[in-house]
Amino acid sequence: MSGSVKLLDKQTGSILFECPIEDIEKAYSKAEEFEEMGLDIEMKAPSMPETLIRSLGASEENIEALKRGIDDEIESHIDQELGCSICLPGDKSKTH
Repeated sequence: MSGSVKLLDKQTGSILFECPIEDIEKAYSKAEEFEEMGLDIEMKAPSMPETLIRSLGASEENIEALKRGIDDEIESHIDQELGCSICLPGDKSKTH
């Protein structure tokens, strides 16, 4: 399913739940249930740019290029010590 939200078991990598991006609230509710059961889960959801280019008919190759570009951009900001959502500029206690 393209444009879907997936809940993965971190230990096994298996998909525990999947739904369309439009139903992301269901995924959040399900994630909460799984966490209450003691499972260590990871949510994978497409970003807004990914959702947009998928809707415009982008190929998987283009989507992967977009993801790499976004990751590279985030890394460049971390390398420039501009900070990120995990650590503030100058915070040497965090590693990525």
